[in-house]
Amino acid sequence: MKKRVKTVTISPLLRFAVFCISAFAETINSTNDVSYNVLSKYGILDYLEESYKTLHTQGRLYIVTDIVEMLIERGYFPKGATPIDIIPEYKNMQGVNS
Repeated sequence: MKKRVKTVTISPLLRFAVFCISAFAETINSTNDVSYNVLSKYGILDYLEESYKTLHTQGRLYIVTDIVEMLIERGYFPKGATPIDIIPEYKNMQGVNS
């Protein structure tokens, strides 16, 4: 008798949320647990769900920038900070000073 392998279907929205959590964690050099807690506490997960249809068509840097901008506005990052201060990819771009 063959064993049946149970498959789990993951919704596109859940896959997108995991991607965003992981991308933000990498950006702030932290764990997915910390990233999830920050995004949850500051209402970003709700925003990601509400904006899924638009955001899932964007690239990683666009999405992370959007998240960072919202977290600056909501007080997670210091007042006056910019995405350039927080996101390492911007520092590596030509014409952007560290």
